[in-house]
Amino acid sequence: MVSTVWIGTSWKMTKTLDEARAFARTLASSVVPQGVQPFVVPAHTSLNVVRECLSGDTPVLLGAQNAHWAAEGAGTGEISMRMVADAGASLVELGHSERREQFGETDETVALKVRAAVDAGLTPLVCVGDPARVRDRGAAPDFVSAQVRIALCMLRPEEREQVVVAYEPVWAIGEAGRPAEPDEVAPVMAAIAEEVVRASEDRGCRALLYGGSVDLGNAAALLRDAGTDGLFVGRSAWDVEGFLALLTIAGDHAARWSDVPPPGPRAAAALRD
Repeated sequence: MVSTVWIGTSWKMTKTLDEARAFARTLASSVVPQGVQPFVVPAHTSLNVVRECLSGDTPVLLGAQNAHWAAEGAGTGEISMRMVADAGASLVELGHSERREQFGETDETVALKVRAAVDAGLTPLVCVGDPARVRDRGAAPDFVSAQVRIALCMLRPEEREQVVVAYEPVWAIGEAGRPAEPDEVAPVMAAIAEEVVRASEDRGCRALLYGGSVDLGNAAALLRDAGTDGLFVGRSAWDVEGFLALLTIAGDHAARWSDVPPPGPRAAAALRD
């Protein structure tokens, strides 16, 4: 048995259609290491182009960066979950800290979007994270657990298995972010694992990811955390060579667990006790 290691990147507000097409074509023609689940999250304008390049038997999943909870209607500038699915995406990123800070998203609106995503047959990729002031007072595990709890509150326990959760400490993301040390990440990842196991009645979720100043130098160390199923990467994966190098690192990690899979959410939660 080979563990599945998730490696994904959100392009945020970057890439023209030609740039997106070039990245996707190279990725589609590359060999993905065994045990690795890649995904890319382009801007809405590039979804169709990337979908066309990734058609066929590629294992790469396509995601959208946001969507509204309403099925349709008067939402100028928004797109619906149904539109995301129609564009070819299978997952949707929700609750990123930039959306929370710049556009007023709350834990409650994230929960509405998670419900709508599942109803549309999409995998919600729920982003959670603590600001520096919360980290500094030692409250990150409780703060992030509350974000997860509210995000999942409108789902039935069995539906929570479909969710991917990405822990992205606010203080670690962006150009000014400080890379987190593995021992800073581990207790929060364990707290998330504990929360999803409790909320799903011991089922867990689809994957728990870490994101925040991830690069080729620290990816392997971050993947060694017992509660981490993969990485959600920013700038280091915006060029296709960097993304492919991260897939190689993930493949090496998966191969080391070929006989004994990583603990996963349930065991990771137990490690905190």
